[in-house]
Amino acid sequence: MTINRDRIFRTITTLDTFVNHCLNLKPKGPFLSVFEYNRDLLKAAMANTYIETVGSKADSVHIAIKNVPSSNFYWEYLRTLKILGERFKLNEQDVVLAFDYTDEDFWLFAVSCG
Repeated sequence: MTINRDRIFRTITTLDTFVNHCLNLKPKGPFLSVFEYNRDLLKAAMANTYIETVGSKADSVHIAIKNVPSSNFYWEYLRTLKILGERFKLNEQDVVLAFDYTDEDFWLFAVSCG
């Protein structure tokens, strides 16, 4: 299996942009950067565990999340989905959109194309 470096770069760039917009982070700003947050978020996602289990920035991530309105995540998700939907022509495919909602401000979204 060959690694498509361009695809990995685009994926990481999309994730960086998403987290920057959600948390109102500025590149090269005075706070921890999206790089530190995303590194720990990706580790947690790969291990299917909590960020506290695998990361060293869990407290900072939680504080950053609490300092912005939860609507930031909702609107940025919709904006990102629109961009990716156009790029991958999701409007031309059968798509199943699933989400898991809990009482806490937490959302997990998944898109499946068939």
